[in-house]
Amino acid sequence: MTHNPIFVATHPRACSTAFERVFMTQRDTLQTIHEPFGDAFYYGPERMGTRFESDEEAREQSGFAQSTFKTILERIEREAAEGKRVFIKDMAYYVVPPEDQN
Repeated sequence: MTHNPIFVATHPRACSTAFERVFMTQRDTLQTIHEPFGDAFYYGPERMGTRFESDEEAREQSGFAQSTFKTILERIEREAAEGKRVFIKDMAYYVVPPEDQN
């Protein structure tokens, strides 16, 4: 039976990681993915975050400089194909562009 992923979109300092850790205890049935879209948000060619905008060296050294939102979704699909239901916890602002970037 195929299960849709469980996606928790949160904001910083919301105690969501503690909530996520409860799901991490269910390793037999759930694959937990912690903040996957942050890679594309901060480091990739589609980045929306400005933290590393002028620091190409840091982006390259992160190992995520080529991460795109598509590659993140492909990773999630691969992990779902392993048979476990996927639980994703991520920051809402990683996947919703700022109003001035729409």
